[in-house]
Amino acid sequence: MFKFYSYFYITQLKNKKMKTTLNITRQELISILNGIENPTFVNIVSTTNVKMNKEKTKEGNKELNPYYNKVVKLRKGNFLIGSDYESRVNNNDIKEGGEGNFESKPSSVGVHISKCVLFNERLNKYYLSHEKFPKVKPTNEFLFEGNSIDKMIFNKWISDSNPYQNQPQEKKVEWTTLTIDNINELSLNGTHYIIE
Repeated sequence: MFKFYSYFYITQLKNKKMKTTLNITRQELISILNGIENPTFVNIVSTTNVKMNKEKTKEGNKELNPYYNKVVKLRKGNFLIGSDYESRVNNNDIKEGGEGNFESKPSSVGVHISKCVLFNERLNKYYLSHEKFPKVKPTNEFLFEGNSIDKMIFNKWISDSNPYQNQPQEKKVEWTTLTIDNINELSLNGTHYIIE
């Protein structure tokens, strides 16, 4: 049921015209996100610095990275916010014949202050927890000094990781967090927010 609902809702979100566009502050965005009580699909446009090794390739070879701290990723996509990570993993596990007894660890990013917003007191930063879906991948564009760049050019300095390896089921729940400061635009419930 969730699979059909997800596909149907994401398709509807893609085809739906936004009724209103509003310019808002980051604090207003945090207030809006804090009000999310149920699983909700959103479209997000964000920019983040690409995390890379400075002087070592992923194979372990020593090689100075000329792109270190200079590449920005522009990401656009549809995501699910406001759901419960542990429940999502257990539901997938049960669907695959598992026992559904996965227990998530406390977030290392911050403390949940709402269903989808975390706060890191030490860094004084807010984060949005969200789920991405492998069948509805976000689009990524990489920029180096303001110009588009192919990921293959700097890929050897990006470490491979599998953050979902602790989940018991085959169909992983691709859960992640995004610093709210990195969100440029967000579309939610028919409103397109542009963050100033």
